[in-house]
Amino acid sequence: MNQKWALFSFQGRMRRRDYWLYSLPVMFAVVPTLFYQGGNAVLDVLTIVITLFAIYASLALNIKRLKDRNKNPWWIVVTFLPLIGPIFALVELGILDGTPGPNQFGPDPKGRGGDKSDQDGNSVREDKEKDTAIFEG
Repeated sequence: MNQKWALFSFQGRMRRRDYWLYSLPVMFAVVPTLFYQGGNAVLDVLTIVITLFAIYASLALNIKRLKDRNKNPWWIVVTFLPLIGPIFALVELGILDGTPGPNQFGPDPKGRGGDKSDQDGNSVREDKEKDTAIFEG
């Protein structure tokens, strides 16, 4: 999986495993910024940069998970609601499995269903033959 796609793109679908593998480090990167009191200009700027990165990456990850669940990306608004939002995010994005097979947002990232393509929509070869060159000598 491409880290650039995972953290910065809003295209395609993302499976639960990858969601957690990218979401947890993003969350842990923000924790020190929550306790920073300010006072140093360089650290102030670094705190802003880390926070903006975390917000953008979280939006990208959450929207890809919503697409995997075959939900409109506008469902992201629910995650901002007090009390309901964190529960919705945990259950819908972190616990429930994605839609089996292709849906309106792309092919299944687990490869289930009739569509044989990767997360970027590129077709995947069905045959397992290796491309080998035969040299006659």
